[in-house]
Amino acid sequence: METTFFKGKLDVLEKLNTLFNRKEKLQFILVLAVALVAAFLQALGIISVLPFLQLVMEPELVQENKWLNLLFTSLGFESAFSFTIFVGFAMLAILLVGNVTSAFAAWLKIRFVWQKNHDIASALLKKYLSLPYVYFLNKHSADLGKNILSEVEQMTGQLLMPLLKLLTSSIVVFMILALLFLVNPAVAAASTFLFGFSYVVIFVFLQGRLRARGEKRLQENTGRFTAAAEALAGIKDIKILGRERYFLERFSGHSARFSELQAWVSVIGQFPRYLMETVAFGGVIALILALLSFRQDGSKIIPLVSFFVFAGYRLMPALQEIFYGLSSVQFNRAILDRISRDMNGETTESIVLERRELPKPLAFKERILLEGVSFQYPYSRQAALSDVNLEIPKGSFVGLVGPTGGGKTTLGDVLIGMLAPSEGRMTVDGVVIQEDNVRNWQRNVGYVPQQVFLCDDTIARNVVFGLPDKQIDRARLEEVCKIANLHDFIEQELPQGYDTAIGERGIRLSGGQRQRIGIARALYHDPEVLVLDEATNSLDGITEKAVLQAIENVAKKKTVIAIAHRLTTVKSCRIIYLIDKGAIVAQDTYEELMKKDEQFRAMARAVE
Repeated sequence: METTFFKGKLDVLEKLNTLFNRKEKLQFILVLAVALVAAFLQALGIISVLPFLQLVMEPELVQENKWLNLLFTSLGFESAFSFTIFVGFAMLAILLVGNVTSAFAAWLKIRFVWQKNHDIASALLKKYLSLPYVYFLNKHSADLGKNILSEVEQMTGQLLMPLLKLLTSSIVVFMILALLFLVNPAVAAASTFLFGFSYVVIFVFLQGRLRARGEKRLQENTGRFTAAAEALAGIKDIKILGRERYFLERFSGHSARFSELQAWVSVIGQFPRYLMETVAFGGVIALILALLSFRQDGSKIIPLVSFFVFAGYRLMPALQEIFYGLSSVQFNRAILDRISRDMNGETTESIVLERRELPKPLAFKERILLEGVSFQYPYSRQAALSDVNLEIPKGSFVGLVGPTGGGKTTLGDVLIGMLAPSEGRMTVDGVVIQEDNVRNWQRNVGYVPQQVFLCDDTIARNVVFGLPDKQIDRARLEEVCKIANLHDFIEQELPQGYDTAIGERGIRLSGGQRQRIGIARALYHDPEVLVLDEATNSLDGITEKAVLQAIENVAKKKTVIAIAHRLTTVKSCRIIYLIDKGAIVAQDTYEELMKKDEQFRAMARAVE
């Protein structure tokens, strides 16, 4: 058990070490150094109490004790009374400096921990942003957000801070105990055994429960974040169906269990203090009785007992900090394991997030070619794409159609570089698209998804998406909004025009308006290739016709790939690929497929 205990603590330090850079390690050492100085001053303050009390009780000690007499004569004192006053003020000065140093050490610890909270949260978000798209297909956004905003704060506040306090308090305890052993080895040894043994027994008894309940707390926190996020994201459906009670109870269950676990560990962390205070008080009485039993003079007992009481007053909080630190570290190890795994466990893409400028677009002058491309999702048993071969010449208007789940959206994700083929390859003008140049290729791609993501911001900022205001080209902004049949609506119906806020996820707009913002966004950066993934699904017939006409105009200058279920979107395509079960089962123009392919005709009839 002892080996497991120390192995667990070393595992915590090893994982924390991976989250610290060299500068932060030096800052950590500085915090410990200041704590060491504070501990020394506290010990010095304690040791100064005994001679002061002895002088008060026995002024003649100034002549009998060689060290006191040396100080007395060196400083030129003439009376024991004035010397006693001096020693008293010196003791107060030492205590004051010690407390100021301790306060400074506490400030350093707090500043270090909160700065580390910022650093880890930012580093974790950076890590998530650098991960490949496929990573997010099997992750809940609420869980990832919880890790950044909640678990990092819990880890720094309830693991790193207690760990720092544990280390600094250990220094204080060591110095105070060393001092006690110098004054009275027998009493110091008995006190060390009594308090140390009691805390160790309590912790060993609780450590398994602390670890298990810490893992349970992590699960319940994930549950409450997920439940709250889904309840608010689906508020329209919830209101229509009257499902408020279900989502409230779902959140409340996780929240109640989370709160119970947090309360449990807080009580456990403080519980030994009350027991130890009782033991300490009983120990003082036992010490007095023991000294009296040896018929020692009361005037000699009082300074010694007072000294041990004062030392205990300093020692008890430090011992409690050590126990609380060990308990909190054990309870929150699951969080450290999770964050350490996320920070160090997944391979990142070659994205240099520190770079201020985007990479140059990959040249596209001839064709996009897929050769023997297959793809299988990590969580699926069957391939989503199987041996796909197709060619998209520059300037062509290509359609990808097929039944739901047939693989057309996956194929679109391969074309825009979001998914890397499991087998085969994709080339642009003979250049193989892979990890080191996929960002260059994406600079030449505009993409309109089925569900357009919108920020709680203005129309203008949602179209340019991620550019600072000073870089917004207003003329280009209006041009792409006209192409997307959005400009007249913005100018005539919105109170602040392009500077009108649209609410969270564009809640103040219709579905068609949100979709047209997505089209304008895709066109704003003037891409060579425009990929439309069911991009006209939310548009009414009149608006769809206008947008399709605009897209056809764009297609005269751009390469357009339309992924569609509604075949009206692909009627003007030069070639249409029919995809089913991850393979291309037919390809031709709209008219030819209507003549010779029964599956295609069935799809056309289904949406009429």
